Amino acid sequence: MLRFARFLLAPLLLIVAALAGLALTSTPTSTPAVLASLGDQPLVIAHRGGRGLWPENSLFAFERANALGVDMLEMDLRRSRDGELVVIHDAKINRTTNGSGKVAELSLAELQALDAGYRWTADGGESYPYRDQGIRIPTFAEVLARFPQKAKVVEIKVPDSGMEAQLCQLLEASGQRDRVLVGSFYDRSLQSFREVCPGVATSAGPTSVRLLVALNWIGLGALLSPSYQALQIPERSGSLEVASNSLLHTAQARGLNVQLWTINEQPAMRHLLDMGAQGLITDYPDRALQLLGRSTRVSSLSDQ
Repeated sequence: MLRFARFLLAPLLLIVAALAGLALTSTPTSTPAVLASLGDQPLVIAHRGGRGLWPENSLFAFERANALGVDMLEMDLRRSRDGELVVIHDAKINRTTNGSGKVAELSLAELQALDAGYRWTADGGESYPYRDQGIRIPTFAEVLARFPQKAKVVEIKVPDSGMEAQLCQLLEASGQRDRVLVGSFYDRSLQSFREVCPGVATSAGPTSVRLLVALNWIGLGALLSPSYQALQIPERSGSLEVASNSLLHTAQARGLNVQLWTINEQPAMRHLLDMGAQGLITDYPDRALQLLGRSTRVSSLSDQ
């Protein structure tokens, strides 16, 4: 019995020593320039430019969200057949345009010939106010050129395609390394991007989110030294509460900016802000601005 106890004690002591070492060496992340420039107020982040208000991921939407006064523009990146970075969420163009087919199988010219406002409706299909208005799928380079000073949340939608280096090159060329927060649902894309573009702010990937949730659940969240600067999470995942008071507290103690998606109703916005959420990613940025007591008047587009 004594021998068995000694057998168990040795690995237990090793585990305790390892945890003590991690506790002594763990460090919070620092606030990146893109977030530091926005101050301490809760951030209103226009999901796909505010897809509940305007045709998503279009210059039209980004222009109006910017004029509305949102803090950040959120967008998705894919590649055309000829290798251009284009701003669109789905792998196919069917849902948002008057065309059909895969983004990756169409050239930039073919993609930009489509009507990207064709499917947008606010009344269940009774009307389509943005058809034939010249709204098209933009390139990421066009977005960078149009909004050089605006903070942006950029999601890499396609792994293993070379997008990470291409994205970094565009940020370098436009002088906007400090104007973006890059995320992805693919851990390997985020790792690749951090390697080719060190110093550019990123959010946690899926594995990092799960690790933080697990460490927080067993009370070891203080051991985390994040390689990312933001935590973008849903309020719930199925029946599981993700955005708990405890997790938000732990994340913020590790220096992370906690942003919740996709929050569209004001009661949920209020609840999450009261819990300490630092950003709301929403299809209806006007509702978040109103809740925060900020103006919902669209300023003159000619001044943007």
